[in-house]
Amino acid sequence: MQGGIADSAEIPIPYTPGRIEGMDVFELPNLARSNSDGSLATLALIEEGKITGLDDLVVLGVLQAGPYFIHTSEEIGSLRDLRGKKLRVSGQMQAQIVSRLGAVPVSNIPATGLAENISRGLIDGALADTGNLYNFGVGDLVHYHVTNLPLGSFTVLWAMSRDRYDSLSPKSREAIDALRGEWFTEVLGANMDKQTDEVTARLEASGDHHFVAFSDADMERADKVLQQVVDGWVAADPANADTLEAAKANLGE
Repeated sequence: MQGGIADSAEIPIPYTPGRIEGMDVFELPNLARSNSDGSLATLALIEEGKITGLDDLVVLGVLQAGPYFIHTSEEIGSLRDLRGKKLRVSGQMQAQIVSRLGAVPVSNIPATGLAENISRGLIDGALADTGNLYNFGVGDLVHYHVTNLPLGSFTVLWAMSRDRYDSLSPKSREAIDALRGEWFTEVLGANMDKQTDEVTARLEASGDHHFVAFSDADMERADKVLQQVVDGWVAADPANADTLEAAKANLGE
């Protein structure tokens, strides 16, 4: 959009770090618990001015895909089983999370390459939102799914160039304004929550999948090491502490 090639776009935020500040708060672990909640909380932060770098854009809607969980091809039952496992990650935050948990983060694998890399044994699994497992082609390749350790969400922003928006007729802007923001964001979140429920039901019905809940002791250990990721993110910018508190407030925490 900056070069004028497109008037609007779907932007995966973790692929363009530093362009928009504050939105990566939802990549933190143990925060958003559903697509809908995370998406609406993100929109609220945008409207509150907690997220910067959007001055030349008109926000149409936002999706927090997730939360992301660990999905592996081989058996895991505890944090110890993650040691040395090669897990595909999306973005710097997920790489930190995976490293803290003792696994090996593998970057630069597009979603379209997940199935090939898992089937060839080059990686052991991935951090992924459950609703997209079959879209990524790995629903029948990963058979172990951690269910009680949410490891952040993946932000996708739908936006229009402000210059293009301003050049539209009043009637056209009115039509866009009627749908952008809360309505579009609610639709995005609800559709992804529905997809997640459908994929979960499909996995459960197959009989070939195992849903793993880490023990209380493992969860305590995980929370302790993942807090280091949170603390590092807060320390990276003076505004981050306030952004995190605002995110929690909008999530009802």
